[in-house]
Amino acid sequence: MKVLILTAQTEHGKALRESFALSGFEVQVESSALYAMTLLERSRPDIIVSNEMLSEMSGLDFYELVRADHHLAMVPFLLLAPRGPAELGDLDRILPPDTLNPEIVRTAYRLVLELTRKTVELSPEGVTPKGGIQGKLAEISLFELAQWLARSAKTGRLIVQMGLEEGSWLFSSGQLIHAEYANRSGEDAVLNLLIQAEAKRHNPDKSGGYFLFEPLSEADFFLEPITIRKSTDQLLLSLAVQMDHQQRGDAHRA
Repeated sequence: MKVLILTAQTEHGKALRESFALSGFEVQVESSALYAMTLLERSRPDIIVSNEMLSEMSGLDFYELVRADHHLAMVPFLLLAPRGPAELGDLDRILPPDTLNPEIVRTAYRLVLELTRKTVELSPEGVTPKGGIQGKLAEISLFELAQWLARSAKTGRLIVQMGLEEGSWLFSSGQLIHAEYANRSGEDAVLNLLIQAEAKRHNPDKSGGYFLFEPLSEADFFLEPITIRKSTDQLLLSLAVQMDHQQRGDAHRA
């Protein structure tokens, strides 16, 4: 597990680094909130821990900045501050600034475990007989689901049912290597399925669709083509930009 710690207090940062490292976390400590946002564009940790005051802004302002980025929706946030935001996310917690380091680590660990539980238990029938997961895309976005599969280094096939059409994504150790949807393949198939899934998810008159992830071994898809060469993080980031541009264009035309 990887934790990104934000603090302007050098000694506190060192102490937190040591406490998290002793608990098995890969640790990165930064004092600059703006630089941290640059890091988060390239890779996402399992959890973010932030002090009340940072070099350019408050920890609360940094929290709002992170939560404004939908790419980081599935990254829990632990804020060490006397007060929290008006609306606190389900995956987020507030602890007093003087909380002891062991309690901070325990809380962070519980948040990561809670995220895993929520991702797997998306429905009463969330766990399939073969150890896979299934659920409704009304409860988790396809984008978030892909992020979780990548971060968890899953190998298997994700089947997405959107009305009468079905999409298939193939993951190898968390990397999305092949996709098919609506007579398309590769990145084009991923983009079109993401667009359809998001449109239905935000339309109360339509079902958001369903998904099933079936774990496989590498040998199970030895003959499958590789139509995606980018890393999953790079792919999702570039597709998110394309989707944002398309939505802005649609809004402008409207």
